[in-house]
Amino acid sequence: MGCQMALNLAKKREASGVENEKSSSRPDIHLIVHDFHQSSMDKFFHHADSGGLIDLDALSPASDLPSLAASDPHFVVTSLPSCEASETVVGEIVKNLPKPSTETGCIFIDTSTISPTVSKSIQEMVTLVSPKHDYVDAPVSGGVKGATNATLSFMVGTSSSETFALVQPLLQKMGKGIIPCGGPGSGSAVKLCNNAALAAQMMGICEAMNLGDALGVDPVILAKVMNVSTAKCWSSEVNNPHPDAAKEIGSGASAHKYEGGFGTALMLKDLNLAVDCGEEQGLVLPISGMTRDWYRLADKHGYGKKDFGVMLQFLKGAKV
Repeated sequence: MGCQMALNLAKKREASGVENEKSSSRPDIHLIVHDFHQSSMDKFFHHADSGGLIDLDALSPASDLPSLAASDPHFVVTSLPSCEASETVVGEIVKNLPKPSTETGCIFIDTSTISPTVSKSIQEMVTLVSPKHDYVDAPVSGGVKGATNATLSFMVGTSSSETFALVQPLLQKMGKGIIPCGGPGSGSAVKLCNNAALAAQMMGICEAMNLGDALGVDPVILAKVMNVSTAKCWSSEVNNPHPDAAKEIGSGASAHKYEGGFGTALMLKDLNLAVDCGEEQGLVLPISGMTRDWYRLADKHGYGKKDFGVMLQFLKGAKV
């Protein structure tokens, strides 16, 4: 998803509209990209080149995090797989940033799904380096399709309305729903609540589609009925876990052998975070806990890289 999000930033750089004292002499975004995996960098620049986006004055790579920090960015957008990765990457960049010489420092926009507690901790770490810097937790919803089409929803936790106003134009290049959720950590909290509900939702659709198969119901018809009835949801309408239904609908990773969607291992990570947060707050989350256990089993059986709709196949003991 990070690759597609970065591509959308590059595609629309000439219409950025992001101005502050540090960038007023630059009408367009200068986008510097970095990934620990060279193959991901190669993929990004291949897609950018194919779309006619390469502009040496507006798009360039960074060989490592210190060199990225040395470029003195006024925004850093991250998309990372874990709490530890966010802490490490943001920490490495912020400690190598030049000392802010203007009224604005660097604003970190972390689109990763991480613990609200960790989000708050990172925000404190960033502002301790300089009160001119800031950190925004802005996890996303919408999947690979949303990242590609720039229709993601961003759940944004910021320290102030002023910071939100600064990051909103950038987020609007990658998504349609830019939702202020409250102070630091609130975006991460909302995202975990959303994904806990999403995982349970997907489990329900998988069970229903499997039951339909067992009863001899055409999965295409079953999905059509669900999508005009009370079972209608994202997991039935956009990312239906049944391959036949997904092919008919025209979207969904199950139509492509569960490749290219939201990975089972990533959903397991989010469920772990959600259940942990519940325990910290003294809440019992029985459905989230049970759903997490099933996704843990699926991950252990080798489905970690498959879209989380592969639960349909795992529940009936099928191999993909």
